[in-house]
Amino acid sequence: MLELDGSYGEGGGQIVRTALFLSTVLKVPVKIRNVRVKRDRPGLKRQHLHIVRLLKRLASAEAEGDSLGSTELTYVPGKLKPGGYRVDFGSAGSISLFLQTILPVSLFVPGKVEVEIVGGTEVPMSPTIDWVRFVYLPHISGVARFVRVEVVRRGYYPAGGGVVRLTAEGGPSEELGDLKSVREFLKERLKLFKNRRGEIKRLHLLSVAEERLRERKVVERQVKGAIEFLREKGFPEPEVYRQYVKSFSIGTSVTLWLEDTKGNIIGADDLGKKGKPAEVVGSECARKLWEDWSSGATVDRHLADHLVPWIGLAGGYIRVPLFTGHLETNLWVCERFLGDRIFKIVREEKVVNAVV
Repeated sequence: MLELDGSYGEGGGQIVRTALFLSTVLKVPVKIRNVRVKRDRPGLKRQHLHIVRLLKRLASAEAEGDSLGSTELTYVPGKLKPGGYRVDFGSAGSISLFLQTILPVSLFVPGKVEVEIVGGTEVPMSPTIDWVRFVYLPHISGVARFVRVEVVRRGYYPAGGGVVRLTAEGGPSEELGDLKSVREFLKERLKLFKNRRGEIKRLHLLSVAEERLRERKVVERQVKGAIEFLREKGFPEPEVYRQYVKSFSIGTSVTLWLEDTKGNIIGADDLGKKGKPAEVVGSECARKLWEDWSSGATVDRHLADHLVPWIGLAGGYIRVPLFTGHLETNLWVCERFLGDRIFKIVREEKVVNAVV
């Protein structure tokens, strides 16, 4: 059984989420000690418990220590099973962070998987669900014959109540049992050699706000703030998507993403909050995209740590905008499962490379 120190690096939930993904697909039991001990409220949060509880069904897994606030978790994966599943957080817990484990796991299930998740679609300290759909998912969608992440209803803090449906079909024809079989399966399905940058081909801007903010034109003002910043920096005019939605709590979000001529997709997001002008929400999102793009990176700051496990499994090359705490932590977790020398890191050039 592999043992991990959950206090390593930034010591957050990232260690749990990535470890559960790799443990499940590689069939490696894992024990995580000191879970989130550096946080104000140490131990497992409800978000992590919902992941484990679904994996008990989806992956026939066994677990010990899967209780709220537990600082030690033992997890033993079993056989992946197709079928329909439903998870209700009962709060505005982040669906995006939940999917950081469950989405990749679903791509390895022999057969069709449908998961309905009820929780928060736009939550502080988490990527928006639109970033997951339009930035992260396109990079890994080739692993399965069909995969979709559908937003049925938005869920904002504090009430949550958002509904997202994940559907995946056409992964491996039979259960994969080890690293060798996983790599063989991914060999022709995943191409993550993002070592070159092209010119911006398309730029997309999605501005969303709860219906009660329509009179204040929040969606339009978020768009205005983003476009003014993008124009100042010489970006092309974006394709703009505006949405007013009904939700239990009031909230807003902006998600930006660009595609370049070399096939790279880079994104950014930002959330509205009380007292924060809508124009600032838009401009802050645009500034994040500009910062990551102007660094010469081929992935954005969120995408870097999301893709690291896939690069470790299948090989790949990315140029990152910066080495965040999440990225450093994910590199360490992946090395525990895949080997200490799996990644070749050139920090001066901000490169993460894995040849397998």
